[in-house]
Amino acid sequence: MEQIVRLRTGFIFTCLFVVMIILYAVFVPISFAQEDVEEEASSLYEDPSGLYTVPIPTNWQVEEKDGYALFTDPDGSINVYVTAVQSEDSAGAIADAWKKVDPTFDVAIDDTQTPPPSDGLEEIVVVNYDTPQDRVAQGFAQKYQGTIYVLLIDGATDVVAKRNSQIGIIASGFKITALEESNLADATPKPFDDAVKADLEDFITANLGPSKVPGAVVVVVQDGKVVYEGAFGVKELGKDDPMTIDTSMKIGSTGKSLTTMMMGVLVDESKMTWDTPAQEILPAFAVKDPELSKTITMRNLVCACTGVPRRDSELIFNASSLTAEDIIASLASFEFFTDFGEAFQYSNQMVGTGGYLAAMAGGAKEGDLFNGYQQVLQEKVLGPIGMNDTTISLEVVKERGNYATPHGYAISGERVAMNVEIEELLSPIAPAGSHWSTAPDMARYMMTELSKGVSPDGTRVISEENLLETWTPQVPVSDTENYGLGWFVGEYKGIQFINHGGNTLGFTSSFGFLPDKNLGVLVLTNAQASNSFNESVGARVFELLFGQPSEVQANLDFGYAQEKKALAEIQADRVELDVEAVTPFVGTYSNAALGDITLSREGDMLMMDADEFKSALVAYTLDNKIVYAPSDPPLATGAERGFEFKMDGDAPVIELSSPPDVYTFTKK
Repeated sequence: MEQIVRLRTGFIFTCLFVVMIILYAVFVPISFAQEDVEEEASSLYEDPSGLYTVPIPTNWQVEEKDGYALFTDPDGSINVYVTAVQSEDSAGAIADAWKKVDPTFDVAIDDTQTPPPSDGLEEIVVVNYDTPQDRVAQGFAQKYQGTIYVLLIDGATDVVAKRNSQIGIIASGFKITALEESNLADATPKPFDDAVKADLEDFITANLGPSKVPGAVVVVVQDGKVVYEGAFGVKELGKDDPMTIDTSMKIGSTGKSLTTMMMGVLVDESKMTWDTPAQEILPAFAVKDPELSKTITMRNLVCACTGVPRRDSELIFNASSLTAEDIIASLASFEFFTDFGEAFQYSNQMVGTGGYLAAMAGGAKEGDLFNGYQQVLQEKVLGPIGMNDTTISLEVVKERGNYATPHGYAISGERVAMNVEIEELLSPIAPAGSHWSTAPDMARYMMTELSKGVSPDGTRVISEENLLETWTPQVPVSDTENYGLGWFVGEYKGIQFINHGGNTLGFTSSFGFLPDKNLGVLVLTNAQASNSFNESVGARVFELLFGQPSEVQANLDFGYAQEKKALAEIQADRVELDVEAVTPFVGTYSNAALGDITLSREGDMLMMDADEFKSALVAYTLDNKIVYAPSDPPLATGAERGFEFKMDGDAPVIELSSPPDVYTFTKK
């Protein structure tokens, strides 16, 4: 399960643009046919003066105003303004742009950031505004040769959360006409040699500590063989047991592509097609819309294209009582955030359902779909590739013996060791990311992908046609990246880049390769949400092998500074727990989607017990209100705005805000 770490609301949307613009530059749902993707990409706004171009997301409107362009979402709840001005003052240009587009805009600045520029830009400035929690406002400026290119966003928080990917299309696709971008399509990477090895290992060891990663394993595959493998750090903080190359770790959503490869094999065997309706395999399959229930296909379940959003809270809070069959049944209650095929919407329940239904097509029986999925995956994918240490069974991992301890975030920002059983919370959505694996197994998988379906020992696992189908773009994620079938399909400086990362409650993986260059990098860590570290290691490999200027370290250093600042702000907002104020709320509460939670006092501490996990709640201020956040993993950073205690009349209620959703718990 992929899980983005969000420290607080202001930091979420800082990350939105900084990550979109910077990391996409580094690395860099009805299903869209290829021609549909091309049509999307060709929907382009061109500045009348020829200074810039901006892609137009599906169903968005663009109005040309006096000196700027206004992009509006289909709901009319988000305004994105784009303009360019002659200036040397980026922050001043942002302020002037607001005066031009909205003379009534009068919001105090929360903070100003200057992330490191890349690809020839001279300066980047990001301004976040001190808006109430139901509104987002941000300014973004890029300086190049005396011109400041400005993008402003002003929108309702819940709608911005629904349409993150479409805002990302605008932000990442904002192209300065005069700026020539790097293109390595015709370049040949150098062989991985001792000098590259030394530089890479220096980079990894230098960033392990600042990234708060206990242990990592890194593998580089080039020209059909493993040219590098290295293990760093420890299996568990506070212990001396070193990480090893063949230590088992969870790979999270990287495992989605194992599921879609299995689906492709079943298509090869005529057990199903990509466009087989889900109800043809399981007649009881249903989503909230009865008509869509009839037409949703196997492809649609794994293309992040249906408009069904991620609702991971409902997995974590209910995991101990959920079965594979429950995951499928849960879709009947899911709201569609956007129209079918309109925008990238990431749902672990949809992919989990896709994997279970595919397993049924392969012979698995309803009522035992968890084990049935494992059996079909083993028969069709893991066995033929030779991935002997890959499984969805924690029991098997424990019997093997060599496994790492998961580490989650505490509210202090430090990672702490967790009981390995915490990872069982993800088992209900096994096909979407509950796989355990090792670096050697994943290296064999990468070589199979790079060989277009042929395993390292020469076995044809999947036809080239159906493997390539999993790489085929289905819905735009950004201007340069689409989602395929269990894969992100993007580019690295003009070279096709196929990749997927994965996050669980205490592990992170990144897995990406350049098919045209026969080159790929795998990074596994025993740390929750170490995405920046994992992806930067991969990017550093590409920098070294393609002889590119080093930009990755500067981006990491900026991220470290931003995390430190955000954590300091959280600590500054903490207040002493008012025991008398919370005492009326002690008791058991229920929510139809998340189940029961129990609040209790233990001395001067307020404890929350959700059965699956238990944590102290700490108090802090947000928008002049007191809210409460879990201080311990796995939810220490998972609740974006925390729990708010309210009185509904005389009855106490608790709200958990996780934009765009608000879950209300009522006292039992």
